[in-house]
This record gives sequence, structure tokens and C-alpha cells, in this order.
Amino acid sequence: MTTPWPRTEWTIGRDNSTPQPGNDLLVGDGPSFLNFDQALSAFLHQRPYESTADRSDLWRIVLPQRAGWLDQITIGPDLLTAVVAGDDLDGAELALSWAAGNQPQPVNGPGTYSFPLPHGLAHDSLLMLRRADQWLDWRHFPAPAYGRARDASVVWEQPGPELDILLTNGEGKYLECKREVPPEGDSRKKMLKTIAAFASRDGGTVLIGVRDDLQIVGLPEKPTVDKQELQVVGMIRDNVEPAPPYDTRVIDHDGKKVLAIEVSGGGQMYAYRDRDSQRPEFYIRVGPNTVPARHPEIAAGFRWVPTDTTF
Repeated sequence: MTTPWPRTEWTIGRDNSTPQPGNDLLVGDGPSFLNFDQALSAFLHQRPYESTADRSDLWRIVLPQRAGWLDQITIGPDLLTAVVAGDDLDGAELALSWAAGNQPQPVNGPGTYSFPLPHGLAHDSLLMLRRADQWLDWRHFPAPAYGRARDASVVWEQPGPELDILLTNGEGKYLECKREVPPEGDSRKKMLKTIAAFASRDGGTVLIGVRDDLQIVGLPEKPTVDKQELQVVGMIRDNVEPAPPYDTRVIDHDGKKVLAIEVSGGGQMYAYRDRDSQRPEFYIRVGPNTVPARHPEIAAGFRWVPTDTTF
């Protein structure tokens, strides 16, 4: 059963980089095993491996963390409010830290805690729920990459400053700006290739209604914002395979509407498919540029790589 966050997860897989004597034998400091499946079965079940069982060689162990967590965070123009929940909050502390300061306050059980923001939320702020040197939960608000994958537990009530934070470092590895929804042609292809590149690596955001010089001009009045958003969704559906993980939303900045396409990293390669040639093309993001992926990068994107816990 997959439990809701908060939780700690370990991924268990084969470590192909560890030298072994051959014949699939696993020899190490502890017990030796005939093969990976035997080691996995012994570790998880303390029983011999059943060769006829339908079992994947990738496992996930989930440990719920119920001591304390940040249930919801609301960021306003001059106030940050955190709703803290948990079963064991004795001695806990909540602290908001940034480059020039730190605001700690004790946690007296589940409830709502507030931090004044006289100058707004500082760039690169960190909100930490901790007990002594043990962290229970945290949220990070980095300026350069904000927006590439939204956290549902964070509610922004300052859409203008939120957009300013996203634009702080300009176009780069995680941000691409477009004046308007691109018409047919090279500009549209470039945007779709960038979306595929974002999904193939660490994610990113495309802002439509912002010029290359970062001036916020807003979406044109016609067609309607809803129709422009549906147009972008159709472009992605028709040209990026498989369907990338992304969300679209409209940000209101001083009466101007900006369409944000927030792409999460999908953990695999995503292809841009040209409608004329029907040939899949793979791209990655290098700084502010979208460039063709090399063969080893494409191959790595399709190869399962185990992490974390190894035998």
C-alpha cells in the first residue's frame, strides 16, 4: 500500500557497478547469494526466492513519518502561515531561514503558525520543522527554479511577487519565455522541443506573455485566455511523446495574464515528433539553450538505473 506523504522511501535495486566474480554471484561483506533475486527475497522475506513468482526486481520500502509535518503553507505579500500537524511535536521548533536572517519559534502542538514578511518572502528561503538536530519536514523556495514543479501544499496569495521570483535570474536551464502562443513554424517547434527537454531532465517552466527581455506584456486579448491555453495543450498532445508531466495555469500580474506551462521531470526521455517527418527527436536543456541530446544521453534516458540501496 502506498501511504500519503509524509513518508520516507528507499528504492532497492541491483548495483551494476560493483565488481562480481561472474555467473551472477553476489559476494560481499555479509552473506553471499547465487543471484540478485535470491538476495532480494532473503532481505525482504527471509525465505528462498521463488523462481516462478511474478515479482519485479525493483522494490520500494515506505515508512510513514507521523511525528510532525507541514500540512499547508500560505505565502502572502507580508505573511507566511504554516499549518503544522503530527502525533509527536514535543520539543519541536519551526524556523524560517534566509541568507540574511532566521526566524525561529517553538511549536506547541498541531496548529497554525505565522511569520511576518515585512519585505516579502526572501529569495532562497527555507522553512524547517525540526526537533534539536532532527528535521521532521521542510519546504525550500529557491528563486531560480521556482515554478518547474508546483507543490500542492504551498498556496501563493501573491501572484505578482511569485512571478517576479521566477523571473529573477532570467531565462536559463529551467525557464523559457514567449511573447505569445507561437504560430506555426520554427518558434512553435522550439517551444515544443523545450517542453520535451524539460520533461526529459529536471523540469522547467515556459511563460507565455513575457518577452525575451523579461518584460511582462501579458497574453493578447483575442482569442480568449482559455482558448490560448487549450491551443497550447493541443500542441503538446500532438507533438510530444509520451504525454509529458505538466500543468498549465494563468498568473494575473497587475492586470496582465501570463500563461505558465510548468513541466515536471518525468524520469525518462520525451520526444518531439515533427508532424511532417514523423521522426522522434530528443532534446535536453543546457543553460538557456535547448540542444539535441547525444546518443549516450538518449540511451541513459531509456535505461533503468537502480539507486539508493544496493546489495
